[in-house]
Amino acid sequence: MQKIFHSTMDCFIGATELPVWVVYLGKGRHPARFFHDHNYSEIAVIIRGPARHVLDGENVPVAAGDVLIIHPGAVHAYDETGEMEIINLIFDPSRLSLPQLDGYSMPLFGKIFPDGKNLYHSANPAARLAPDDLTEAVRMIRKLEDELKDPLPGKLFLCMALFMEIIAFISRKSGQDGGEQRANFLIGDAIRYMNRHYAEPVELEKLARIAKMSERSFFRHFHVSAGCSPIEYLMKIRLRHGCDLLINSNSSIAEIAEQCGFYDSNYFCKQFRRAFAVSPRSFRQQYRAG
Repeated sequence: MQKIFHSTMDCFIGATELPVWVVYLGKGRHPARFFHDHNYSEIAVIIRGPARHVLDGENVPVAAGDVLIIHPGAVHAYDETGEMEIINLIFDPSRLSLPQLDGYSMPLFGKIFPDGKNLYHSANPAARLAPDDLTEAVRMIRKLEDELKDPLPGKLFLCMALFMEIIAFISRKSGQDGGEQRANFLIGDAIRYMNRHYAEPVELEKLARIAKMSERSFFRHFHVSAGCSPIEYLMKIRLRHGCDLLINSNSSIAEIAEQCGFYDSNYFCKQFRRAFAVSPRSFRQQYRAG
């Protein structure tokens, strides 16, 4: 297999634009076996099929309603594309200031925005939408497409809102069974608790009780939903609040560490540097210098 084309986000948007774009290809418009990769992530929604998706030696059938997720570094193509109609939502997560909130309570969200350790990489569809849900998803993506091309004031603000709405809609409608949905809902209760009580000691036993599960089941379901352990997720929450305080307050590093649930400022600095490759002090100086 030979890579034919390398696509970049700069092909679609300027440096000051929101790093999100929509590419629609009507029936028979997508070239067959056009192998390519890109430096952005892509959610591809098959509107009409059949066709085949080729990636890493896999060659799998796709049809209307299938949702494919392709991340940077994956060389892929479509084959037997004569009947295929497809709409691609492309984005660069490294350039998006996207709040995670409880997004990781939806399993598909973790495939769209992997934490770096669990990169979704497969020719198989990541989800499948029912016909009515497919119609609604396409309508939402086409609305975003129109707004991205519209120069009206507030364009970036509205497009970000539409982008988040599409991600949430597809993630919710991704064909999970009732038991999995119930488990994810309960995991969401624990995540909401962590977001409210991140500055306090948070124990796994307490979170498992909130989710109405044993500690073992809670840990397993949480990792499936969020792509990381509860402790790792709590650390992300605390560090995110640490960033906010470094930018928006004049509190000392030690005070910020305590406000974010770290009772040792040295440990806070160590974890901050591990996550962002810069010390809290340098982070604050760089932001204020900018």
